[in-house]
Amino acid sequence: MNLYIRVVCLLCVSFMAAHVLAQDLSGWSDKTVCRLVESDGSSAYVEEASSRGVNCKAPIKAKPVKPAKSRYSSSTKIDRFGGISEIPEPANPNYETLRFYLYRYLYSFNIYPFCGSQSKEFHCKESPPLYSHQVKASNDPYRFQSDLREDEYIKKQMQQTALLSYLLYEDGKIVIDEITPKDRFGDMFTNSSRYHSQSMGKTLVSYVAGHAICKGYIKSIDSRLDDWAILENTLYYNQKLIDLLNMTAGTQNYFKGSNQFSNSNRTVTSPSVKDIMENELKGSKKSYAKYHYNNLNPILVMSYILHKAGNEGFQQLLNEVFTQKSRISGKAFFLKGDSTAKDDVSVWNQFYATRYDYLRIAKAMLDDWKNDTCVGQYLKTVHSLAIKKNRKGQHRDSRVRMPKGYAGFFHTNFKGMSNRKVMSMDGFGGQSIIIDFERERIVAIQAIHDNMKFPKAGSFNWKKIAYDTIRNGKPASNSTIDVTQPLKAVIDPQQLIVERESKQEAQRVAKEYWDNYYDAFDEAINLEANRVLFGSSADGSIMFSEDFEIEGQRAIRVDDRDNKWSIKQDDNGNSIYCNKATDNWTHFTFGRTDWSNYSISYRMKFLAGKGGQTETHIRKADRNDYRATIGSSGGVEIDFKQDRKNPDNLASDFVSTKTGEWLDIQLTASGDNIKYIVDGEVVASAIDDRLKKGSGLFAVSANSEVCIDDIVVNKM
Repeated sequence: MNLYIRVVCLLCVSFMAAHVLAQDLSGWSDKTVCRLVESDGSSAYVEEASSRGVNCKAPIKAKPVKPAKSRYSSSTKIDRFGGISEIPEPANPNYETLRFYLYRYLYSFNIYPFCGSQSKEFHCKESPPLYSHQVKASNDPYRFQSDLREDEYIKKQMQQTALLSYLLYEDGKIVIDEITPKDRFGDMFTNSSRYHSQSMGKTLVSYVAGHAICKGYIKSIDSRLDDWAILENTLYYNQKLIDLLNMTAGTQNYFKGSNQFSNSNRTVTSPSVKDIMENELKGSKKSYAKYHYNNLNPILVMSYILHKAGNEGFQQLLNEVFTQKSRISGKAFFLKGDSTAKDDVSVWNQFYATRYDYLRIAKAMLDDWKNDTCVGQYLKTVHSLAIKKNRKGQHRDSRVRMPKGYAGFFHTNFKGMSNRKVMSMDGFGGQSIIIDFERERIVAIQAIHDNMKFPKAGSFNWKKIAYDTIRNGKPASNSTIDVTQPLKAVIDPQQLIVERESKQEAQRVAKEYWDNYYDAFDEAINLEANRVLFGSSADGSIMFSEDFEIEGQRAIRVDDRDNKWSIKQDDNGNSIYCNKATDNWTHFTFGRTDWSNYSISYRMKFLAGKGGQTETHIRKADRNDYRATIGSSGGVEIDFKQDRKNPDNLASDFVSTKTGEWLDIQLTASGDNIKYIVDGEVVASAIDDRLKKGSGLFAVSANSEVCIDDIVVNKM
């Protein structure tokens, strides 16, 4: 980005930050403004207090408001759905949200930006890439011939929906080729973009399985999985391969939906097969055979192929399927689960390839069927063994409900053409390839999102552009076009290398650009979000504040999961936060796990007749934190708590307390220096550096009632 644009963007964000600050302060109470004046002293706070005619104490130290560092203005229109990695299927996301998730989908295998559902962050830093099983590009990629025609309806769908790519292949040619326009998503998604398969990858696993059978690694689709020790004492041991391929392995008692184990709530696609068999499925028993769609079956089939073929044979098999037969133009790969080690015999079916390479793979399937190869006979056999899905719940014209059958990880027996040899691959978010093996026609679709509710918003018209196109398509003509193209090099190898290096560099530059773009969004969003969600100051000196004077204008900024705390009115009408006495501890949390070097100050009092203990947790990370305890009898302690071990006492002392009276408390953690301050006096301190970062928590012992007010977290 040139200097002129950088400067203009910086000025825009600076103006935005100042505007939001004033707007946010207008909704805060006079007491909060005074607290900000006293603890921060920024001119904006002083001016706000003056404009209200509020007399506040002199600021401790005036600090100028720093402008945001971001080069881009922020957008509050992006919905992150709590930070989850995919757009929920029922959602109707707006344009900005679609663009943000497209960024995540395109680059997730490199940075996997998943913050977690409790994170307030907009964008996450890089983490190591997931392990994968890669496939090289062909030295002689298949070159499609084309005879393109315009389709105004598909063009309109491209402009108005989350569609990214549409390809129609018939009579040995591409006849419709549409990609999202530059002014839609085309500045991010291009012909060289590798995009996820989602559950279309299940079908690719089936295609690899066919090749494994034809190569002799597996005897047949009726072979039993009785020669892999890790399956013993689980429901999968001694099952027929076809039952896994048809989703009739009797797995229904062990899953919550398709991607979560019911007994552990773990995600199916994350751990290794060995891990799953030793934990969630140890001692499991097969239920009666019925269609039960889940994400473990394809992982197990692909991993079984790896087990049977060995590392070298498995790689040769992938090269045969995708490099030699499909003749893909770019690199492609299957991912491993995100908690799977590099050498684990475990392969996820999530696949990444370009839009044309997906079509090349579908065409290879079509050629196998047409030429009655060994793999073609495998495809015909699994089609003949299709089972009924009996699946309800989706829209009647949806991608998954119109096909009534299922065969070898393919969807089959489409409504209105159940007697025809039509099978489809389908994946979350609208990934869809439908193949008419008799009339030699393929429709390949990619999208960011599809809630399958067309004509309602959040979807595209799959029935019209895919199903109707296949159903109404005429039989293939006796074309003389060469659809096989013998494997001989007709492209200068050096030219091919240069072109691929150029595409790789373009992808690297694009990734860097969009990483910086959303990093900048995060910076600007968090500047605003911290003030709105945490009550922090613009210059970062105040990281969090809550005075509980919400007056219906905003949500409370602490997290009381158990609903044991409520806002009450003190004798002078001031709003305070008090717990309900129970037979167990009551607590609330606040802040962010990346906080470091900060102090927590607040006011508290034990209610008369309800004495006990209170704990302030600081630098809380998982089950580790520093805890400062004060009792109504005056005992004070600083402890370090690690996992579920007994607390490690770091310091203790005594201070005068009295129920019904307010105490001013401050707990500081700067470097390795921990201090507990009561009414301005240090009563306990310790040196310890076992924890560097963490959020905050406040807890009250059983059968005790305490009220809290004016929580402020300052950066140190």
